[in-house]
Amino acid sequence: MDALILSELEQCEPAMQKAAAALLIDLVPKTLKWEYGALEQFPAWVFAHFGERNVFAAYCLGGHGALCSPWGLVFMHDEHFGQDNGWYSSLKELLSDWGVGSEA
Repeated sequence: MDALILSELEQCEPAMQKAAAALLIDLVPKTLKWEYGALEQFPAWVFAHFGERNVFAAYCLGGHGALCSPWGLVFMHDEHFGQDNGWYSSLKELLSDWGVGSEA
C-alpha cells in the first residue's frame, strides 16, 4: 500500500507532493460497508488526515460505485463509503479537489 501511495504521489506536482507528505499517517486498515446495497464489506486503508472535521483519505481496491473510484474521503469513525462525490480515480485528483499544494 505504501508503494502505491508513493507511486500516485510521483504523478503530482512538487508543491502538491510536499503538502500531501505532511498529511500522511501510518496506514490504518478499515472495513467500509456499501450502504447502497446489502451492506457488503470491503477492505480499505486510511493513509492521510486532512486535519479538519475528522476527514481522512482512504484507498479501497473495489472503489466506490459504478466508476470504481478507489481514492476517497472517509470519516474515521464511520463505517460507510459515503457519497460518490468524495471518491476519485486518482490520488492527484483527490488532492487537487481539496486544494492540497495550491497557493490559493
